[in-house]
Amino acid sequence: MKVVHVAPFYIPVVGGVEEVVKRVAEFLAVRGYSVYVITYNRLRCGGIGSLPRYENINGVHVIRLRPDFTWSHGSYSSELPAVLRELRPDIVHVHVWRHPQVFQVARLKRRLGFKAVLHGHAPFHKFSQLGLATWLYHRFVDAFLINYLKLYDVYIALTPYEAEKAVQLGLKKDKVIIIPNGVSEDSCRKDDVTNRDEGVVLYLGRLSKAKNVDLLVKAMVFVSKAVSKASLVLAGPDEGIVKSLIEFARKKNIRLQYLGLVSEAVKHELYLKSYVYAFPSLYEPFGITLLEAAQHGLPSVITGFGGQLYSAPPNIASVWAKPNPLDYAQGIIELLTNESLWRKISENAMKWSQNFLWSRILPKYEKLYNDLIA
Repeated sequence: MKVVHVAPFYIPVVGGVEEVVKRVAEFLAVRGYSVYVITYNRLRCGGIGSLPRYENINGVHVIRLRPDFTWSHGSYSSELPAVLRELRPDIVHVHVWRHPQVFQVARLKRRLGFKAVLHGHAPFHKFSQLGLATWLYHRFVDAFLINYLKLYDVYIALTPYEAEKAVQLGLKKDKVIIIPNGVSEDSCRKDDVTNRDEGVVLYLGRLSKAKNVDLLVKAMVFVSKAVSKASLVLAGPDEGIVKSLIEFARKKNIRLQYLGLVSEAVKHELYLKSYVYAFPSLYEPFGITLLEAAQHGLPSVITGFGGQLYSAPPNIASVWAKPNPLDYAQGIIELLTNESLWRKISENAMKWSQNFLWSRILPKYEKLYNDLIA
């Protein structure tokens, strides 16, 4: 069976969608399938044409198309139809609803005779996370291009929330399946999670406006007054906001450390040594770092609505707080000062995370593909 994934980005670009594509593609390659990833020759910010057009990464054939034009995280390439005609795939698995490749593949599906899977990745972000132009584009697509969605054989939703949204867009329930994102099984021992720096609040992920990190930094003003030993650690790639966050923290006497992009080994240590994981996003398609934190027995403070309520359910793996600095700070303070609550959520979070191990998730893709071809 030849399976082709079509995704906005792939290695070396880092992100939640990229990790899912990588995991599924490499799992299938190990299982003996012929696996291709078609993506665009660019980085998340710039870097057009800076990567090899053809590359074999861990048994996966990567083809990077020349983008005719790009915007934000979106790309369009007129090369895609010709590449698919040449590959003659059995299954085309397209990632991220509303991106141009969704419509290109839908138009080719019947002509080339492949089965088509659309992996939506829950792009239902708030206006404040998108900006006016992107928000208007989303509204236009959902109003006028929705019939393309119905051409796909299966729609993969990350969460029940996304599945409900897909049905609201017009899909039949029997075309929608839920396959959540996964986490690797971690080797940390039970006694590892007791040796923590009790004042450390951790955020790990992209430092961008869309992630609402400024809410967290503003909340730390109240946290620092209530808990004298409180400090904030930020880790992840900067998308243009870190300088202003550091300046604000300095003016408000907040202890803040920015580590930049960190390795998997350092991530592991951060999850183990921190006392609270802060996830201030108003809407998140899934929230994989919430599961990683839970795996390490690290309780989270979340806000907003979306995938975060599924990956870190309140009172099981997290405390939910209103999205304003004072209320969000109270959620953090509660975990920093209430040992019995911290311990309860820590233990429940570790148990919850076991439902999302990649070893349980990845076989679902193989079964889906085989069911489609049968």
